[in-house]
Amino acid sequence: MTGTAGMKVARPDGDRLPGRSKKAGAAGAPAKRAKLLLLSSAKGGSTKTTTARNLAVAAAHAGLRVATIDLDLQATLTNWWQKRPDDAPKIDHYQMPIEEAEAALADAMNGADLDLFIVDTPPGVENHPSAMRALIRLADFVLMPTTQGGPDLDSVIEWWSRTVKREGRPSAFLLSRTKRSAKSYQEARQRLIKHGPLCPFDCRDLEEVQRTHYNGLGILEVRGAAGQDDIQGVWAYVAREIGLEG
Repeated sequence: MTGTAGMKVARPDGDRLPGRSKKAGAAGAPAKRAKLLLLSSAKGGSTKTTTARNLAVAAAHAGLRVATIDLDLQATLTNWWQKRPDDAPKIDHYQMPIEEAEAALADAMNGADLDLFIVDTPPGVENHPSAMRALIRLADFVLMPTTQGGPDLDSVIEWWSRTVKREGRPSAFLLSRTKRSAKSYQEARQRLIKHGPLCPFDCRDLEEVQRTHYNGLGILEVRGAAGQDDIQGVWAYVAREIGLEG
């Protein structure tokens, strides 16, 4: 489906990304601004998409009105969303080119009937420097997932120091697909803490988490699945940092 200005929309009702709401708050005050959580790191395979979908599910189960935004041409997040069961808590979803995202979101966040936008960025974000810097400036919080592998750590630290840090927005690293028994786990934590903020919770490398891609669910929606405490911890941290704690 296609919306205004060629925006590709993944919602079944065909609505484009919502613009400024006509609703007002008490005494005619403007409607509140939605929050924006940006998932960003330079390398593929860092679990940006896995983290985005699981945090969206956590937000929806917390009673928030949430939308996911897929900026990746591979459309992995969109494919997951299209499998989401009809009786699951509602998550709105949109897909668009990264070059169009900042303008669309800047308008949609002001007065949209949503509490939170979660934006999944593509790998190779350094190939879109202007678009990414604009999105970082717009974000309320930038979460930078990484595995504990050395090359991934090199990449995310460079991305944070050269780009995210310079824009001055709140941000944190997130260790993901972790193997806590490995020596590299503690080494990775110590290394990240030396460079910038680190989410106090990490997400383990678990088969149950990976398999949720195929059924449109989050790990919190799989009864008895391992990894639920990981996501609940990350969500609690992000919600506090972004000002959405309940």
